[in-house]
Amino acid sequence: MPTEEHMRAAMQKYLDALNALDVVGALALFGQGSTVEDPVGSGVAPAIERLPEMFGQIPDGATFVLDTPIRTSHGNAAAMAFTTRVILDGEPIEVRAVDVMEFDDEGWITHMNAYTGPSDVIRGR
Repeated sequence: MPTEEHMRAAMQKYLDALNALDVVGALALFGQGSTVEDPVGSGVAPAIERLPEMFGQIPDGATFVLDTPIRTSHGNAAAMAFTTRVILDGEPIEVRAVDVMEFDDEGWITHMNAYTGPSDVIRGR
């Protein structure tokens, strides 16, 4: 079972990869055959397919900031709440999200659920 420190570090590396738009760095955290469920509810797909698609949808200039410390369970799962900040059509927009990641015994991410939605969008901040 991965340690809490390992899970927190992996999730921070994922957040850093988001900010750098480094899909290769993000994929390096996921194990063989891992899956991702994206925030728009289009179902579960292999991480190797879904992450490049998700990273390709990130608007230029977007930043990702943790809202709370990364939380770990006593098992093999961890979660982070973060805000995506971006300017679209001259208007500042924040989208709040939560990612929950499951890890295997070697510490690779095996599944990620990404949660966000229209109700989480805050305009004009």
